[in-house]
Amino acid sequence: MKALILAGGFATRLGAIGEQMPKAMIVVEGDTLIDHLIKKLENEKIEPIISINKKFENFFEVYKNVIVEEAMVEEEKLGAVRAINNAIKQLKIDEDLLVVCADNYFSSDFKGFISSYTGEPIIGVYYAGQKPDMKPEEMATMKFRGSENFPPPEQSFYLADFKEKAKPPLSDYVSAGIYIYPKSIFPILDEFCKERKQDAPGFFIQHLQELGVKVKGYLFGGEWRDVSHKSYLQIFSDAKLTRSDDRYIIFDKPVGENLVLSITILHAGKQTTGHSHSVSEVYFFVEGQGEIELDGNRRAVESKDVVPIKPDKFHRVYNTSDKDLVFICVFERYGERG
Repeated sequence: MKALILAGGFATRLGAIGEQMPKAMIVVEGDTLIDHLIKKLENEKIEPIISINKKFENFFEVYKNVIVEEAMVEEEKLGAVRAINNAIKQLKIDEDLLVVCADNYFSSDFKGFISSYTGEPIIGVYYAGQKPDMKPEEMATMKFRGSENFPPPEQSFYLADFKEKAKPPLSDYVSAGIYIYPKSIFPILDEFCKERKQDAPGFFIQHLQELGVKVKGYLFGGEWRDVSHKSYLQIFSDAKLTRSDDRYIIFDKPVGENLVLSITILHAGKQTTGHSHSVSEVYFFVEGQGEIELDGNRRAVESKDVVPIKPDKFHRVYNTSDKDLVFICVFERYGERG
């Protein structure tokens, strides 16, 4: 079995953040999304292929087995299903293919999912019924025996029905953006792409069911989410880019008349310029590890730390890790930052 990580999207739902970096490079629970996925696949002794776009090619220079689509903007990209088909044809893949979308975070491993594969197409499933921030009607949902309850009677099951973005949703069970395609369906996939059908992976699953192909589901436990649904990223989807260089990316968003919310993505091994001003600030560290300097004294900070900063206190943030350090600050609009 081979694996393909789809990382060629342009993260349009993330607004200005998505214009500056691919979703695959967003840090969640201490690591980038793509590195989480690679480690889980390597634990199963599967080395992945990574499909990316030309615009963000430099973010993936350290990775092996990369396929680069020539797309520089959203309108030029192949789309998920055609990207899968393109990889199969370009690399002449003749093995069953595990496909996972790079914008997804899984806390659990892939062992159970892979073990449940019996030669028929299988998709990863997650129960969204207790997640008010998830909207099943905007995702792919399904019906199967026991789908009206949680938990279902079995962790692996055949799908009775499957629809992309059905209103109302078929159930509170949603597709988790991970699939195994047996090589026997590659000709169907190629024909699907030639007919220019809708390109979200869920539409191909619907197509398989319309053809009478049996499709299985596997229920993932633990945490799963599309990073676009992360609340702090949604808040900054309409923010304004204020700085971008080899040290960091900063986005600001006004809140009311006097306050500004700002998010800084500080790159590995870098530090902010440092400054002081006459107003107070509060720093909320969201992801990563580092240090903050306050009037010459440095202290360690990490995810979930909150640091209030008094007026006229010099402060600077250092990223001491090999991953991005992400922090949010709140300051008065007329305060200066650097």
